[in-house]
Amino acid sequence: MKRRERMMKDLEHDIREHIETETQENIARGMSLDEARYAALRKFGNVTRVQEETREVWSLVWLEQLWQDVRYGLRMLSKSPGFTAVAVLTLALGIGANTAIFSLVDGILLRPLPYTRADQIVHLSWQVKGNAIPNLTVAEFEFWRDHGSAFAAITGTREVANRELEFGTTTRRVNALSVTDGFLEVLGVNPQFGRGFVREETRPNGTYGAVLTDKLWRSTFGADTAIVGKQIVLDNRTYTVVGVLPSGFEFTEPSDLLVSLHLGSSASDLGFNTDVIARLKPGLSLQQAEVEMPFLAEEFSAQASSLEQGEGSIHLDSYQSWLGRDYRMSLLMLLSAVGLLLLIACANVASLLLARANSRQKEISVRLALGASRGRLLRQFLTENLVLGIAGGAIGLAGAIVVLRVFVSAIPWELPAVDHISLDGRVLLFTFCAGTGASIAFGFVSFFQTRRLDLNKTLKDGRETTGVGYRRGRFLNALVIGEVAVSLMLALGAGLLIQSFYNLHNEKLGFDPEHLVLMETALAPGHSASAPNTWNLQRQALNQIGAIPGVQSAAIVSAAPLHGRGNLPVQRDGHPEDSIGGTEYRAISPDYFATMGIPVLRGRAFQESDFSSAGPVALINETLARDWWQGESPIGDHIVVGKFRGQEIPQILESPREIIGIVADVKGMALGQPAPPMVYVPASQAISMNGSMDWVVRTRSTPRVATALQAAIKDDASGQRVTDIEPMTQLVSASVAQPNFEATLMGMFGGLALVLTLVGVYGVLSFQVGQRGHEIGIRMALGASRRDVSLLVVGKAAKLAAAGVVIGVGGAFGLTRLIANLLYEVKPTDPVTFGAVAILVFMVAMIAAYIPTRRAMRVEPMVALRYE
Repeated sequence: MKRRERMMKDLEHDIREHIETETQENIARGMSLDEARYAALRKFGNVTRVQEETREVWSLVWLEQLWQDVRYGLRMLSKSPGFTAVAVLTLALGIGANTAIFSLVDGILLRPLPYTRADQIVHLSWQVKGNAIPNLTVAEFEFWRDHGSAFAAITGTREVANRELEFGTTTRRVNALSVTDGFLEVLGVNPQFGRGFVREETRPNGTYGAVLTDKLWRSTFGADTAIVGKQIVLDNRTYTVVGVLPSGFEFTEPSDLLVSLHLGSSASDLGFNTDVIARLKPGLSLQQAEVEMPFLAEEFSAQASSLEQGEGSIHLDSYQSWLGRDYRMSLLMLLSAVGLLLLIACANVASLLLARANSRQKEISVRLALGASRGRLLRQFLTENLVLGIAGGAIGLAGAIVVLRVFVSAIPWELPAVDHISLDGRVLLFTFCAGTGASIAFGFVSFFQTRRLDLNKTLKDGRETTGVGYRRGRFLNALVIGEVAVSLMLALGAGLLIQSFYNLHNEKLGFDPEHLVLMETALAPGHSASAPNTWNLQRQALNQIGAIPGVQSAAIVSAAPLHGRGNLPVQRDGHPEDSIGGTEYRAISPDYFATMGIPVLRGRAFQESDFSSAGPVALINETLARDWWQGESPIGDHIVVGKFRGQEIPQILESPREIIGIVADVKGMALGQPAPPMVYVPASQAISMNGSMDWVVRTRSTPRVATALQAAIKDDASGQRVTDIEPMTQLVSASVAQPNFEATLMGMFGGLALVLTLVGVYGVLSFQVGQRGHEIGIRMALGASRRDVSLLVVGKAAKLAAAGVVIGVGGAFGLTRLIANLLYEVKPTDPVTFGAVAILVFMVAMIAAYIPTRRAMRVEPMVALRYE
């Protein structure tokens, strides 16, 4: 570089002198100064043009030298196919795994949501004593909608429901998302036809409107541009189409159309069941908007009913962060794991390159002796390693494409972003940086090992100097120790997650899921949802289901375990201090406990008489009995549904119910959480909460009863329609899908780390045994036995492995605490797991030392000393 700059300056100086001389001669010939200058410039050209041409020449020379370096590097790599294959595949493994996991993280956590100014969209949750309730009540939503000055728009949504669509002669099942007005404004979406919902369409007695997605509009309505204003029928209720969404629009819950949500139209609106998002006003940050929330909470508590209590406040989260809250830690853990895997892969390649650099010492010495500069040598190393990095990155990228498809198909998270995860520009940039960064690092590592090379000694006998070998030996030992430590941390993380998944899989459900079928139904609009009338009709359907061949028993429940929730405020009669604002409330049929396999611990289960003219009765679970009666018998005592801390909620208030029994605890919505307090009431006495119902059917074997079950419900005059049928075992498996996914991936990464560690330890020990062949020969010539030689190698491996294990255990004590929230019934510092994994990693290192040890024992003293 300095030489080229010096030549450029000399060239510029000569040209300027020629131009000045020619200008003076032209003036002497009678030309004016401008004419003389112009003629001189035309004769010799301007300096800028000459500089550009010179730079062009030097660029061509540089490219030619680079091409020579590439060809030489390829030739050298082709002479060592084994080394090249191992190095490239090791890099490909590390880079490919990182690329695949980074694609997941990018697609789910980093890539902006596909909405206008998505960073201005926030999610509202009710925060009470540090705990977030994800949904709001209707009263809370309406108050913040009407009083929140920080919001440009706000909307509430409910879960997607499967409905039957009728339009002309067309009938099909569709998924409908219920939303309030402001939904499209919050997302910043403009319909391609028509409009969104207005406030009048979301009032209790308002009209029913529908907004179609582009896909449904084209597939079912033939892309009719006059669709706005026409009427469709959903579950026997007429809706007016008010708009059509733009092509490509997707919400977090995939749906075929939007329907207007009528707030306050049922008793269920008293619960926390409305998901609320809002758009902040332009220029307002999330932190600034948060300032207003406590003041609004005080104003709300002054007029709120006893159900809301006013004990908490609204908490705002970035909508994108909120969507990824359940798996952010999981993804970051996996990204950290593959990062550590890449470190192990790089350590392996570094040790291979150091061993290869040792075998090339004579070649390097000859090149230096012939005048090659250190800079030229560095460029050659960098070029060769870039070839390795590019090859490893290309293979890793190809593997990542395949692996990513497998990952996406196995992801247990329900987000539309999952369907769009791909290798975009940012992911490709990540892969490029990982490959080139590792290559440049390897190039410098190899280069620095040649700085103190003794040319005379190397050219004389081809052996390295003592100083260089000692330094390289220390560096290789450090690589082995680091590999063992990092692989132990990965294996420990995998071990803890696998043990956690095992504990979760064997968690006590409280019921027997084998040979149990769950069928979900919903009440079609236009049918009465009063408990007595509905129960009389459902009783007939239960009798029909019980008569199906292969069916042992059948029952109904308002929300089955792991499938749904329904909570209401409950108070112990006469004890306002014993109140829960959200006790799980279940309406069941007489055979529910027998069908589910839930034991009645004390008292009795419901009888047929409890479903007719008997007084209000209830059963409670162990948790509620323990919390309120604390060892005393609750049987004969009373509870009141719809009462909280002495205050009544008229819409849902029931007469005091006599407790007639206690049943075993059953899991609620989450398998990894304790059983919630639960109250069971006869279906004929229940509050009609939403018209949906779960039917549980126990079969003697596993017959195909789905068709027969649907037929029985279809004939039911209560207006129930089947929305889903699945085995209960499948529901249980789905509840552990996420920990299973995490444990499987971490187990794979931990296993790969152990394999790479085995290869790395083997490679370093083999290299060191080869380097010490002369020393081993002398030892054996002086009387050392083969056992002594084997102990020499094994002892070396044991010291390195032990050092790595100690460092890895120390690091794991800190790192495993970061995944404490992902563990279940296992401590992040579980001594059994730590001990077992430490022994496993140590044994892997000792297995890696087996072949080098055998090689050392086979050294013949005369052969080793022949060249001395």
